[in-house]
Amino acid sequence: MADAESPPPSEPKSSPAGAEAGEAEAERRAEPGEAEAKPRADEARGATRARRLAVARRWAGRAAVVLPPVLIVVADVARRFERVRHSERSELVFYAFSVLLSMVFWGSLMVVAARRAGFSRWIARGLLALGATFAVGAQFYTHSRYQAYLDHRAVLVGTSMLPSIGQQLWFDRWTFLRALLPPLAIAIAWPFVLRRIAPARPLGARHAQDSATLALLFALFVSPERGAEQGTVPDVMYFSSMGQLARARWDHNETVERVHPGPRSPKPVPKVVAKPAVPRNVIFVITESVRAQSVCVEHSPDCKWTPFSNKEVPNRLPLTQMRALDSTTAISLSIMWNGLAPTETREELHAAPLVWEYMHAAGIHGAYWTSQNLLFGNSGTWLEGVPLERRTSATELEPNPTYEMGADDGKLVDFVLKDIANLPEPYFAVVHLSNTHFPYKIDPAYTPWLPQEEATGPGYETEILNRYQDSIYLQDVALGRLFAGLKKRPEAGRTVTVFVSDHGEQMREKGAVGHTGTLFDVEIRVPFWVDAPRGTLTEGEEKSLASLRKTPVTNLDIFPTLMDLVGLYGAPELAPLQAKVAGKSLLRGGTDPERPIVLTNCTELWACAFKNWGAMKGTKKLIAHEGDHAWNCYDVADDPDERKNLGEAACPAELKELAERTGNGRPWAPWKKGLATAGR
Repeated sequence: MADAESPPPSEPKSSPAGAEAGEAEAERRAEPGEAEAKPRADEARGATRARRLAVARRWAGRAAVVLPPVLIVVADVARRFERVRHSERSELVFYAFSVLLSMVFWGSLMVVAARRAGFSRWIARGLLALGATFAVGAQFYTHSRYQAYLDHRAVLVGTSMLPSIGQQLWFDRWTFLRALLPPLAIAIAWPFVLRRIAPARPLGARHAQDSATLALLFALFVSPERGAEQGTVPDVMYFSSMGQLARARWDHNETVERVHPGPRSPKPVPKVVAKPAVPRNVIFVITESVRAQSVCVEHSPDCKWTPFSNKEVPNRLPLTQMRALDSTTAISLSIMWNGLAPTETREELHAAPLVWEYMHAAGIHGAYWTSQNLLFGNSGTWLEGVPLERRTSATELEPNPTYEMGADDGKLVDFVLKDIANLPEPYFAVVHLSNTHFPYKIDPAYTPWLPQEEATGPGYETEILNRYQDSIYLQDVALGRLFAGLKKRPEAGRTVTVFVSDHGEQMREKGAVGHTGTLFDVEIRVPFWVDAPRGTLTEGEEKSLASLRKTPVTNLDIFPTLMDLVGLYGAPELAPLQAKVAGKSLLRGGTDPERPIVLTNCTELWACAFKNWGAMKGTKKLIAHEGDHAWNCYDVADDPDERKNLGEAACPAELKELAERTGNGRPWAPWKKGLATAGR
């Protein structure tokens, strides 16, 4: 039986619905990949966004790298706009070079610090923190205090005064910390911000490391004298000062080694007979940092500033226009104790006899009682060998006196009132108080001016001024006791008292706090008066002092006046030694106020941290400091607060010539001969 053949499969039957589905399927097959097209488009858009984001992050990273140094420059220009604006072209080029160094250094260092791995990032972060703290924060603090940045000269001077500087910073620690913390916080946080935005690639970080090193080396060792004084941005100025300090130590630079008075080698004083117009003792009272504007120089029935001395010395003869030639203690004391102008050479100043040495040669008994710490400014070395029969200082009054304020002035007064009984007549005695030096010693029991703070920063003008006034008030309590006690002495009727301050003090009237930084009247106009019981002055002497009540005089005339009071003024035996004494006795009219006189805080006896000098004739005063761009002229008769700068041309031309010749140029320009001090 043959097998049957299977029938062929039948064709599917078509329908309208099936036809449409088939067409759709055919269309889908005709356009292959459409299902994948949308994800691909999304992927493309994502890639574009990623590229844009990467570009944005790169630009944000670059901005983050340059932003901190840009902010430093902006802050600097805001502080010193006039100074920068008036810079000469060569000075602007040097300033621009310092800006470039700043940007390369900080930017490169931040790139290294922003790495995700590697030991170098920790070194960079540490350098960022240290650099921001001191090269930026400390610089801004210094400018807020002195209206000038810490430069190479200030650092060279400061290394010889580290204990004193340390105490000052501790006293003003809150202001100091407020200046340091913001840049420190930014320096710590910024590398992490930069790392999130645009972390550095290993090769880029290595290049950045090299760039930071080169920029730092340039900043350390390129001489700042190539530009203007204070002629770079503050961070580069700081790095430069560190490099110059290292070089000065290596070279034994005299600015480091001769910043203070050194051991004296005084010329011998021949025996001489004192011939005073009237036999008398002299007590010379010197206070520290007290300006004429903050005390009652003249007697006043309702004196609120210094009521205790005002009460005890009602008949004093005041000279209301007494000015120091400087606002630095060592310079003022030298002028008043040896009579030489501050522009004399270091050798001359160390060879000149001091007032006690003249007294000793004349058989006049000498004393020096001070609450000042003689370690400050090498004062003890300066006074070595001086013939004194009675003496004391801060370290003998208290076990641990500070460098700045010394021992308690009240303890000094107690000591003087007891020890003076051991001093034979005739005598010349100096009572030297010191508690009104920054940070201004106060006692809560004697604080009529409140609130008060130690802080010196902007925003604390009222508080620091109140503290200063409270310190003067407390010292005046002691002075009142001193003068009352001296009146009870058996020799009181034949003893003349002379009172003066070494210099004044600025309380932000001109933007700074303290002294030595400028020669404005707040820093150099000082209280001065003579208290002479009836019969201790001749009629002519008393008339001379009275006639000078409102006449401009300077502390150059104090040494001759002291010598005149004891009868040694004009002694022929002393003529060779006193040939360079620059002033004239106030008992004989004093120095002609129309004679031009140099004002300066920069001498060979005391190197200045911040350059400032000028000259004065009559009531016209020409001054400048290193933050200026031109000489400033003031007429202190018409403008006692020195608010109106008349311009250089308003002062006699001889003042500019004198100031630039004896000051070795302009304070805002480099000294003509390296780092030498003014007065050569």
